[in-house]
Amino acid sequence: MTFNSYIINDEVIFNMDVNELQPVAGKDHEAITLNTPTARCLQLLLESNGNIISRDEFLSAVWKERGVVVSQNTFYQNISLLRKSLLRAGLTQDVVVTVRQRGFVIATGTVIRQVTLQNEFNSAQPLSTDASMRIINDKYIAKIDDAEVQNSVRKTFRINGLTSRQLSWWTFIIVAIMAIINIIFLCFIFF
Repeated sequence: MTFNSYIINDEVIFNMDVNELQPVAGKDHEAITLNTPTARCLQLLLESNGNIISRDEFLSAVWKERGVVVSQNTFYQNISLLRKSLLRAGLTQDVVVTVRQRGFVIATGTVIRQVTLQNEFNSAQPLSTDASMRIINDKYIAKIDDAEVQNSVRKTFRINGLTSRQLSWWTFIIVAIMAIINIIFLCFIFF
């Protein structure tokens, strides 16, 4: 199983697999679960490499490509919710910048570290970590070999997240419950 995440300014981890903002281990903030469109907005901003994303690009990538049409008001509500959630999760400054008449961008100087954690099902081995760092609007891109950052990410996933075994177990339970409900429902319809 692969966990894809971004660490923002060494303060907040954005776990894309569960749409969750988590404070870096040792920080005194709460984990925040984002709704799917808000998480997609954040992902688009983080993957933009410091480029401005227009409102139309957001609407297309987050909603239209999935067959959903929303108002501009819905879009702006999601951006507002994203900003508030990032601050509640532990960021000390707003990193989503409005560029008047053009769109939104991640603030200059924001440090973004992309982290991929891998763990095979039924494996007793610890999570392996591959992390890369980039500073928005800067030319510097480097591999991180910082054991402290890697350990912090591992601790956060152990504390706030589920292990792959727990995740597969809960998935099985949910699917079994759904199957039982469907069988009961079908029995009522046909008998």
